[in-house]
Amino acid sequence: METRQIVRTFMNKAFEDEGFDDEVQDDASLVDLGILDSLTTLQLIDFFDEAFGIVPAEDEFDPENFDSVLAIIAFIEKKLG
Repeated sequence: METRQIVRTFMNKAFEDEGFDDEVQDDASLVDLGILDSLTTLQLIDFFDEAFGIVPAEDEFDPENFDSVLAIIAFIEKKLG
């Protein structure tokens, strides 16, 4: 399964109550849509560890790394090398 599909499948389930669904475009700002906040960011980071075995370093907690599905995919792929 490709990274995009893994991320979207997780987000469809985990962030459904926040309004994330298949209609959310990959480049849409998750912060502006009210989907990503401090709690959902923690869930996302836990997902990174469980699904990919990666944990962001302290200096990587930049909102730009998590603000859209595209940014999340790029972050994961960068961390995986």
